This record gives sequence, structure tokens and C-alpha cells, in this order.
Amino acid sequence: MKYPITLLLAIAVCMASPVAQSAETMADHCRKLYRLTDLDYAIEPGVMMPATNGIAAHCRVRGVVNRAIRFEVTLPINNWNHRMMFSAVGGDAGMIGDTTSLLSAGYAMASTDAGHEITEGHGYYNQPEALLDYAYRGVHLATTAAKMVIGKYYNDEVDYSYINGCSSGGRAVMLEAIRFPEDYDGIIAGAPTFQFMEMIPWMIGVHRAQTLNPLTSESFDILNEASTAACDMIDGVADGVIGDPRQCTTDIFNVDSLVCKNGEKKGCLTPGQVETAKYVYQDMVDEKGKVLSPGVMPGAEAAGDWAFWMLPNEQFDGQSIIGSIGEMLTRIMRFEPGFNVDEFDPIADRAVIANATSPLDVRSSDLSEFRDRGGKLLMYQGWNDWALRPQRAIDYTAAVDSTMGSADKTREFYRMFMVPGMTHCAGGPGAWEADYVTPLVAWREQGKAPDRIIAKHLGNTETHLTPYQTKTSPKPFTRPLCAYPEVAEYRGRGDKDDAASFSCR
Repeated sequence: MKYPITLLLAIAVCMASPVAQSAETMADHCRKLYRLTDLDYAIEPGVMMPATNGIAAHCRVRGVVNRAIRFEVTLPINNWNHRMMFSAVGGDAGMIGDTTSLLSAGYAMASTDAGHEITEGHGYYNQPEALLDYAYRGVHLATTAAKMVIGKYYNDEVDYSYINGCSSGGRAVMLEAIRFPEDYDGIIAGAPTFQFMEMIPWMIGVHRAQTLNPLTSESFDILNEASTAACDMIDGVADGVIGDPRQCTTDIFNVDSLVCKNGEKKGCLTPGQVETAKYVYQDMVDEKGKVLSPGVMPGAEAAGDWAFWMLPNEQFDGQSIIGSIGEMLTRIMRFEPGFNVDEFDPIADRAVIANATSPLDVRSSDLSEFRDRGGKLLMYQGWNDWALRPQRAIDYTAAVDSTMGSADKTREFYRMFMVPGMTHCAGGPGAWEADYVTPLVAWREQGKAPDRIIAKHLGNTETHLTPYQTKTSPKPFTRPLCAYPEVAEYRGRGDKDDAASFSCR
């Protein structure tokens, strides 16, 4: 008896796919992924994970590349959509990132610890190979491993590969676009740590100012109330969020006016604290007035970001994060004889550390290889990010515009979305919770470029860093995030808590 070719093809697909097999056969297929082990990859037997707490049932595979780079791949059993989403971890990495959030949507997911464990602290800076793994190699090699595992499990190739990360994870995904443009079709880069050469000197300078005249939690409340009172209504909406902090200039928000007068002790700052606050807000410039490090934008001072970076932090054994930066730089510069971090000048000595930080830094604005392969890059950046101040992302976008030939040419493959009221990667009084995956996929696969993305604030009082420090909890609201350089403007009518009442202009 002869069968139609379509039926034969369908039977072949079912035989090849783990989805159509029995539970016992599927488990065996998952387990035997360890057979991918060779001199380059050490793969553990896969484990079948049942559906739980909204996470789809999946095959979980863990492995190691080059003895140190741990990675994890999760493979949905029933509804793979032929896509992969890789999560690049921020901060010091050292742990596996998200590998479950998109399983129910059909994505295979993957992540890596970038070659070291978080319990090591900054010890990996002392190991040349481990430092390069953290800088860029770990994500690249784990990406290759993940694609291999996915291909073997489904007996099929990934159609579209996506990656997302924020902070140092944002830096890692930018380096993927620049150094390994063939790895990914779409990239979500949140608040990238573009250059350690810029970030480290700035934080060392702030730490020295904070040591001399420390700001406190009460200081942040005072600054928050003052900036909000001065600038909240610039965008026409009283919501505790400064829509475009660049408009909150020093003639509108005058920090000097907060100095205690006539014996005041509450609701004001000492002259020294005002100087520290101004050091944080103002750009760090060289002797010719060139901006070396942009300052922090006004707004959301009491939302947790300032406190997380500037005050003693339990995650760092009671030391502030900015207080640990000097030790980090000392490790990075260990091969430079005579380097003394206490003598390091944050303005004049940047060239001294340039070569040592080069593996870590995004120093190219040429994204042409990534673009030419059809890649799409979606960047987002909080206006009130303390550590990774927004002007850095704006300046980088301008550099890409120049390299690509014009802003219009850049917008064909790279768009940035500024997030009012968002602190570092998440949190803050603004509408910051947004789905960046759906618009990126529609852009890459259907050519639908995103002009606005709807973000929401759920009205909760927790952030990813510290408890929200304002006195009252914000109510839920939504806002459009606009493709830079456009900003959201209230139409003058309609519900001010509804994104539909705002236009991008």
C-alpha cells in the first residue's frame, strides 16, 4: 500500500520529535543528552521537570564548558516555538539566570554563570581566563553549547536566537552584537555597563565625596521631595515622576537651597552633604570641560538606588558597593607595577586603566555586521538609574548614529526606550514593568518596528534592590515608553493613569 508523501513526512516528524513520544521515552531522550559530552563540553544527564507554579514541563540540562563555564538549558516538552532565549546575568554574574519564564510561551531557554561562582567575590579578576570568561567568552561559549543541546533534543535547528540582559548583562549582550554578531538574531540590552573605564573612576570619586560628607537615608528623602516639588509638573502630570529629567535644570532644582539655615537640623542638608549631592548630580569633566562621566539625573532619589549603591550594604559585608570599587580596580590592575588605587585620579588617570579594562568594555559603535545579518537591537534605560546614568546610553546611541550614517539608518535595526522614573534595571516610582520580548520578536520576524511600548507600575512597594523608601505607595498606572528621542506627553485630556492618554512626540 502506498502512502501520500505528506503522511510519510508527518510520521517522520513525529518519530523524530520528543513531543510525540511516551513519557518514558521522552525522559530517556532527555537523560541521554549527556552523550553530547566531549573534550569541549561536559554535559550532565538531563532531568525531566514537571509543570509547576505556572512553569511548563520541560527537560533541564546542565553542563560545563572548559571546566568552569556552567550553563543550563531548559527545553519545553509540548510546544517548542523554534526560538531560544538566553539570559545574560548582570552584576558579577556567578550564577545561572532565568531559564523558566518563557517556557510556557514555547521558548527554549538558557543561561550561564559566566565562568565563576558568586561566592568567590571579585576573585575571578585575579584569574586571566576567568576574567575573559566574565567579560565575554562565557556567554559566547554557553550560547554555542545551548544551541547544540537544543538541536540534539528536538532534532531540529533553532530558527531565531534571542538574548537579554541588564547592567553587566546588558554589556555582555552588546559585546555579543559587536564581537560575535552571528550568535543572535535579536538582542534586548538593558542599561548596559558600557565601559568599566568610565564607571569605575566615577564611582571611586563618588565614594571619596561620600566618605568626606556622607548622605543618609534622610538625605535621600529630602532630595527626593525637593526634586519632585521642583520638576514633577514639567510634563504636566503630578505623578511623582519627572518625565524627562534633562528639563529639571539647576535653575529649577537648586540643591544649594537645601542647606540648613538658622540652626535648622531637620528637613535640610549640611553644606558638606550638599557638596556630595552636587558631586553626584553634576557631570565629571576634565580640565577642558569635556564630559568624562555624566551625572545622575534628578528624581527618584528615595526609591532605593541611591541607598543601594552609597550606603552600607549587607550583600557586601556591611560595606557600600562604591566602597568596594577600589578593591575591584586593584585586582584588575594587578599586573601594573606600582599601581596604587589611593593615588588614582578619577579624572586624569583614566588612560592608565584603559588597557586593563579593554576586554570588558564596549568600545565600538560599529554594529554593521549584526545589522547586515538582519539583527535587531532593543535597548532600554531608566532615566533615574544611579549607577549607569542615562546620558551614557544616549551618547552611545549618538555614536551609533554617526557610525551608521544617520539616526534613520540606526532606527532600522536599533531602537532605545528611555524609562521615566525607573532606577537601575527595574524599580522606582515610574511605570517600568514592560514586555520587551514581544515587540523585539515582531520586529525581527515580521518587520514591525516598535515605536512605543506600554509599561506599567503595579503600585507595589518593593524593588529588586531595596524597599521602596517613599512614605506612600504609588497607585497602579501605565505609560507609553517612546522610541528615543521621542518622549511621552500627556494629551491634555483623559485618565492620567492610562497610557492611552499620552502621545509620543
